[in-house]
Amino acid sequence: MDPNATFKQDSDQFIDDINNELFDDDLALVENVDSPFSIIFIETGGSEQKFIKEIDNLPRPIILLSNCKNNSLPACFEISTYCKKNKIRDIILFGEEGDIAHAIKTLSEVLTAKTNIEKSRLGVIGKPSDWLIASTVDYQEVKNKFGVELIDISTEELKEEIQKGVLKDIPHLSQLRTLEKRENVLEGALEIYSGLKRIIEKYHLNGFTLRCFDLLTEYKNTSCLAFGLLNEEGYIATCEGDVPSMLTMLFIKEALHAPSFQANPSKISLRESEILFAHCTVPLNMCKKYEFLTHFESDLGIGIRGTLENSDITICKISPNLKDLLCVKGTIKENLTLPNYCRTQIVVKMDNENLFEFLNTSFGNHILVTYGDHVDTLLGLFHFFVE
Repeated sequence: MDPNATFKQDSDQFIDDINNELFDDDLALVENVDSPFSIIFIETGGSEQKFIKEIDNLPRPIILLSNCKNNSLPACFEISTYCKKNKIRDIILFGEEGDIAHAIKTLSEVLTAKTNIEKSRLGVIGKPSDWLIASTVDYQEVKNKFGVELIDISTEELKEEIQKGVLKDIPHLSQLRTLEKRENVLEGALEIYSGLKRIIEKYHLNGFTLRCFDLLTEYKNTSCLAFGLLNEEGYIATCEGDVPSMLTMLFIKEALHAPSFQANPSKISLRESEILFAHCTVPLNMCKKYEFLTHFESDLGIGIRGTLENSDITICKISPNLKDLLCVKGTIKENLTLPNYCRTQIVVKMDNENLFEFLNTSFGNHILVTYGDHVDTLLGLFHFFVE
């Protein structure tokens, strides 16, 4: 048989096998299609000069695809080294066609998330709480690194929106009234929710972080219920003006299409390799069930006690200097109702390696928890933003 015909048949079959795996996800490898990244099939050795001639026309990052035949793989390594030398982000894919298809699907999702993050607008309502002494960020650096626009909004402007009263369409209103019998407290919490929703709409925000403790003095109420509802609706909503937590929640939402729980690491057992995470708010759609108590520190308003699934989780946080991402696995072992901690309380079991990484990473006083093992996806997404 003609060697050239065999070569073409092998190459065509390789691409067809990958596309058969991608078909159900509405993805396919086709030539000359607009895309936010490039997939380049390096069929043989000796392709390096052809690649250099085309490199200026290729969307970044560049994914180099090898079928491990005809010196394809060593050519990929040579090209990859050239890319790194010239600060061009690249990835080499090789192996079984099914594994390659899975990697392409994951990369497509991650790069779509990256694009969405770069278009995001987030509000900072009030300044970070006074105790967040290490969690301030440089707004321009956030814009330069992540493409995210941070917009300062005064607490006074939020108060003006709160004064306008409760919106007509409140999620779960009948259930909320069943759980909270203090009509004035529920009404006040829903006024805060409505004010925040108006701020989101006014500034076309993907979400916000709020210096929430300032509301306690003015309204004798909390934003905890508002956060629980807004996070369930798909908005980013974090406590205490914590911008790194807000950015981390954005990463989780765009990468995983999932909510996350902002919490304090409140107690650690080295003997059991366990951490108690607690906070007075949690997205309602992360809970098997929930009830309303008062806010822990103030004994005012509504604090949410949510019961979470005993399942694998990912614990993560972008560092305040924006250079690192804490991202480790854990498992929710049990939910507690201890009296001297914030209301939603989960005990998380970690292996020794992950606990060591947690204890030796600088991330501030909050972390984010989301269901499932998504360490590779989140680290992969963060990798595309960090030079």
